[in-house]
Amino acid sequence: MRSWPKVVNRVVLPVAILVFYFTIPVSSRDAPLGLLVGTLLGAGLLMLVARVVFTELRREERRLKPIHLLIAFELALVVFSFGYYLLAHANPAEFTGLSTRLDALYFSMTTMATVGYGDVSATGQLARALVTIQLAFNLVFIATLFGLLQDQVRQNALRRRASSATTGEGTSPEEPERP
Repeated sequence: MRSWPKVVNRVVLPVAILVFYFTIPVSSRDAPLGLLVGTLLGAGLLMLVARVVFTELRREERRLKPIHLLIAFELALVVFSFGYYLLAHANPAEFTGLSTRLDALYFSMTTMATVGYGDVSATGQLARALVTIQLAFNLVFIATLFGLLQDQVRQNALRRRASSATTGEGTSPEEPERP
């Protein structure tokens, strides 16, 4: 049976982030204010994610688990998605093919994955600036994320070797050859 914190980290928190993204109210009359608040909140969240990741990089031993890094990735994805949605909501001419939150999440994911199918695109200058910021963020964040994951894999392998060396596993004498 899984412990409660693991369930929260692996299931509840990622689902809660998506539920929040899809349910936070945004009205047409509040679009300019929503864009400003969303931009400030998003910038704050992205700075928090960056701080957590870069703090982890400076540590001798890694404290974050891969699930925490994936949640940070999801937060960044949702922040950019919400920014795209607010921008498209405030000025529909900024994007082609982006009219719903799912469209914005899809566009953010394809941008994050550097796939870009061309069905949704940034046409306005502000939208292109936001996409450029996401691309720069992606380069740094994804490279850092993979570096941290690689370090964790390496640390786990070293722990396993050290554990098997102290318990005597893997050090059995060789069996004599059989004819």
